[in-house]
Amino acid sequence: MVSIPKVVGVLSCGFLLCLGLSNAAQAEHAPAPSDLMKTDAQSDRQGFQSDDDKQKNAENNRAEGAKTIKGELFRVEDGNYFVKVKDGKEVRLHTDKTTQMMGEIKKGDRIEAKVNDQNHALSIRSAN
Repeated sequence: MVSIPKVVGVLSCGFLLCLGLSNAAQAEHAPAPSDLMKTDAQSDRQGFQSDDDKQKNAENNRAEGAKTIKGELFRVEDGNYFVKVKDGKEVRLHTDKTTQMMGEIKKGDRIEAKVNDQNHALSIRSAN
């Protein structure tokens, strides 16, 4: 009689083989990159750009809708910076790995932050 571990092993190998073949079949029918190219793309009109230029353009586009918030940092909690602004209001700034931190910033510092319309901090710097 066939043991249960052998049956389970054969079934799992068959399942993995089917998964692999389905991915191969999808790859066979995927359009080539040249099929997806558009002849009037924005990059064609601007010419070639280096990666540095692309990053600068992305930062400029990202900063166009930005506003500046100045105030005193009174709390940092789970990637959120809480700032007390001039009129006494408290503003929460969300940060992540894309936020540019300029200098060492700690509680009690006066800061200047560029934020988007969702209060995600694009950059934070000390304003002392």
